[in-house]
Amino acid sequence: MARIGIFGGSFNPPHKAHREMAKVALDSYKLDMLYFMPTSQSPSNNKIITDEHRMRMVRLLITGMKDDRCKLSDYEIKKGGINYTYETLEEFQKQHNGDSLFFIMGADSLKTFDKWVNPQIIVDHATILVAPRGNMDTDELKTLCDEKSEKYNGMFLPIDLSEKMRDVSSTEVRKEVADSKGEDDKPDALPRRIWRYILLHGLYGIPEFRYSFVPPEIDIKHCLKSTLKPKRVKHTFGVADTAEELGILYSAGDETLPIRCRLAGLLHDCAKYFTDAEQIDLCDEYGIELTQTERENPSLIHGKLGAYLAQYRYGVKDEEIINAIRIHTVGRPGMTTLEKIIYISDYIEPNRVIPNAKHSLKQLRKTVKHDIDTTLILVIENTIDYLEKSKRVIDEASLATLEYYENL
Repeated sequence: MARIGIFGGSFNPPHKAHREMAKVALDSYKLDMLYFMPTSQSPSNNKIITDEHRMRMVRLLITGMKDDRCKLSDYEIKKGGINYTYETLEEFQKQHNGDSLFFIMGADSLKTFDKWVNPQIIVDHATILVAPRGNMDTDELKTLCDEKSEKYNGMFLPIDLSEKMRDVSSTEVRKEVADSKGEDDKPDALPRRIWRYILLHGLYGIPEFRYSFVPPEIDIKHCLKSTLKPKRVKHTFGVADTAEELGILYSAGDETLPIRCRLAGLLHDCAKYFTDAEQIDLCDEYGIELTQTERENPSLIHGKLGAYLAQYRYGVKDEEIINAIRIHTVGRPGMTTLEKIIYISDYIEPNRVIPNAKHSLKQLRKTVKHDIDTTLILVIENTIDYLEKSKRVIDEASLATLEYYENL
């Protein structure tokens, strides 16, 4: 029988007190798993941050904890509307039949617990773990837990939170962020990776972050880790390494090509963390022209949006790098060496596994070392073959690129 914790809240934004509450609950009550569960919020309320942003920030908080027992649950966000805790616990009891559930809350919530919808059902389904808030001391919290345990014939148990974390609230953190004087003025209660995310996206009244120059690679990597999912980050770094190697191989005396290839590789998927709807909306907002095919198939858009972000957020001035990012999913007739390298690297980087491809990755990785144009054709053929087999739309640019290089 497993011990499953559920930590609900707005997480707007997630902060160090959330992290400490989770750690203490995990260790003090020997939980086998703890779900962080952001609540759904009304999209009509423009004072809040979108569900997607909150989900990403919670994911960053979990990643920083480096504890495999911590998981992100999108149950309430996917469900949408008004979520009642008793309904969530009923559903989780079905999913974890026979397991013990533990629900984490703050003492401020416990004081109003009697007014929650169906509080008795909540207690029947879960042990309630309560963290002290404000100036509440441990004895006062324990007394309150004992009173609720007796009233509901259940288990209310205290979480021993450090005094420093008891006064931390998302409301106060948002105020500190809004009053911040810049990147070096981080609120103490925010983990650094979440602070970087807030800066990068211009949340809570912060102006959207933009580089005025091409930064050191370590800064780009930090930004990417703060936005992309771990699997996408791994792919991105694989593309950057492959592109640099091919840049060395095909430099032909151009000493700048390897580092320019690496920069393009690092940024080629920098827009990939946006949802399909967000990508379309941002392209419309930034004046990026989209074809009807792209609007109907948003997976094609991130190259164009990524090129824009590379130029205006990261300060890349090199037109060839920007264009390589723009066309890396579809190609174009008459591609430059750098553009070919990014297109190919995106497909053959070492983390890729593509079973049953028309031309194997092993073959492509071997061929590219002596014939970049043939490799380009084979990669395009693989892409089109995959799209045909999966009955997906083939972009006109890909067909034009294939025809151009086959006729050379």
